[in-house]
Amino acid sequence: MQKFLIFIFLILSSSALKSQENCEIQNKAFQIGEELDYVITYNWLLVWTDVGGVKFKVNKDQMFGQEVLNLKATGITYTFYDWFFQVRDVYQSWVNPGNLLPVYFHRDVDEGGYLIDIKYTFDYDNMLAYSEIEKTRKPYYRDTVAFPPCTYDVVSVIYQARNIDFTKYQIDEKIPFQILLDNEIHNVYMRYKGKEIRKVRGVGKFRCLKFTGSLVAGDVFQGGEDLVFWVTDDENRIPVWAESPIIVGTVKARLVNFSGLKYPLESLIKRY
Repeated sequence: MQKFLIFIFLILSSSALKSQENCEIQNKAFQIGEELDYVITYNWLLVWTDVGGVKFKVNKDQMFGQEVLNLKATGITYTFYDWFFQVRDVYQSWVNPGNLLPVYFHRDVDEGGYLIDIKYTFDYDNMLAYSEIEKTRKPYYRDTVAFPPCTYDVVSVIYQARNIDFTKYQIDEKIPFQILLDNEIHNVYMRYKGKEIRKVRGVGKFRCLKFTGSLVAGDVFQGGEDLVFWVTDDENRIPVWAESPIIVGTVKARLVNFSGLKYPLESLIKRY
């Protein structure tokens, strides 16, 4: 689930910041009540298998006495595959509704019986994140991580990046990001590759912006693990398809359902 979130992060954050020093933005791309559903497919040789799904939801909430947005991502394996490796993951970020900077983050996962519970509280006065970490067979501990401006968790960065202006970027321009992940600051990058038409099985045909992305060697993914993804060429900026090679085979994500979008899905050419 964590790797998939980074996978989706790169998909959605395809409109990176021109200036990393000016990352505070006004949300224009999404609204409370939006839901996006994806199916995760594994491909090996000629075999394609849907193995799980991920749902993203936007809700209104309260945190530390202030109104915030709750951005929630839930990932599961389908019941048929639970015997092999069961996944029940919940990632949540609570963000300032004005600038989308994260206030609090919670990762609560069960992956094959291995439990992980991680919380981050963001302190912008001191530019520190206070973490609480608990894992199966490991003692609970607290830590403090210094973070630079424009650092996000793996959920908040998705929604922040949907609000950046795509027109500022040239084809093959390299765009860096910073995310707080596993108590460390990680650097990722991506490239804009132009516009394409993309068919999504069971949904329709879309006008899209195409991107490739890689994680820097030494981060969570292996160096050179390339991604390819397509994002709607409209004001919603939602991903419709993504794919990445893995050690054996290929993993793909496709949009299967959407609701509560802020704008009409004008990039949809034909509905299937």
